[in-house]
Amino acid sequence: MRRLSLTFCIAAALALSGCGGGSAVEQSSGKPAPAVSTSAPTELGTLKESGFGQRDEYVWVTAVVHNNSKYVGQTVTVNFNVLDQAGAILKSESQVEAFDRPEADHIIGTQVSLNPGEKAAKVEATLDVAAEGTFSDKPFPTLPTTDVSLTKEFGAHKASFVLSNTLGQPLKSPRINVLCRDAATKIVGGGSTYPDLVPAGGKSKVEANLLVSGTPKTCEAFVGAPSDWDGTDAATTPPTSAAPKGTAEAAFKTWVQQLGKKDWKGQYQTLVSAQKKLVSQSKYVACRNSETTPEITWVKALSAVNEAKSPIPGTKLSMPATVVKAQVSSGGIKVPVDAHMFLEDGVWKWSMTQENISNCRG
Repeated sequence: MRRLSLTFCIAAALALSGCGGGSAVEQSSGKPAPAVSTSAPTELGTLKESGFGQRDEYVWVTAVVHNNSKYVGQTVTVNFNVLDQAGAILKSESQVEAFDRPEADHIIGTQVSLNPGEKAAKVEATLDVAAEGTFSDKPFPTLPTTDVSLTKEFGAHKASFVLSNTLGQPLKSPRINVLCRDAATKIVGGGSTYPDLVPAGGKSKVEANLLVSGTPKTCEAFVGAPSDWDGTDAATTPPTSAAPKGTAEAAFKTWVQQLGKKDWKGQYQTLVSAQKKLVSQSKYVACRNSETTPEITWVKALSAVNEAKSPIPGTKLSMPATVVKAQVSSGGIKVPVDAHMFLEDGVWKWSMTQENISNCRG
């Protein structure tokens, strides 16, 4: 009998996809970027400039994006087209992050791998800002850093600086983007890093490998929020659990029944809280509606086993869980499925896989 694992669907046909669109700006290797178009709502964000650096077949593309609002948590997507001298697209890559600070510039970048021998001449950047709060709506403070120092070893540049954590809680894996400029202030590359831990009220030396064209004159670091930031130390303080209402088996049965009815909003209500910060209800519903759903009916529960600690994909959280094994019917065939159910404030909740989260966020 074939076994199916629970993701937030019960068949491979339920893969998800995202969407995009917005304003564009182009940066070449030899001239400043032209004015940004206004096809994206300017009240949300502005793509101010973009650029790139290359070493061998590896290219670092980066953009400076301004949050035009007094709010944070918007989903920010920048798509980069890397072009050759003739204007042909060599590779496209997107980076999805969030606005962490109101009315402030944000540095967003990513690495692109070309084929050996290919040389980038321009990068065309396109911005999309989605207003829905898929990330934390709590502003992340500007943390002090020392000036960025540059070193070069074996032909590669490295940036280093000291980051001070002025918060009363440790920071785990804050996302740090580094942007580098030449003497003419043109963007010539950068890099990123995620330091494992910056102690509460303490300091940490941060190093980032860079992909740059030539020798940069200056580099600056943008310290963004960790993925679990919510104004509290969500990485080490999981939600408290009250006395459970019903059983994990009954909660899983409800989930399967909601699947059969295509009740996506109902399913989202019992998604584990940590993952709701990654995927909004509107995104989840849109993703589910975009795919064909198999006909699934509940047959019976088979077993329920407690786990002392189970990781929640897409986060740094681990929580106690109950692994429920059950039997469902699909197309007249009875198949076993299983789910990790987490108890939060007396309510049994389910979780998505990392692959599903990535697909649903787009």
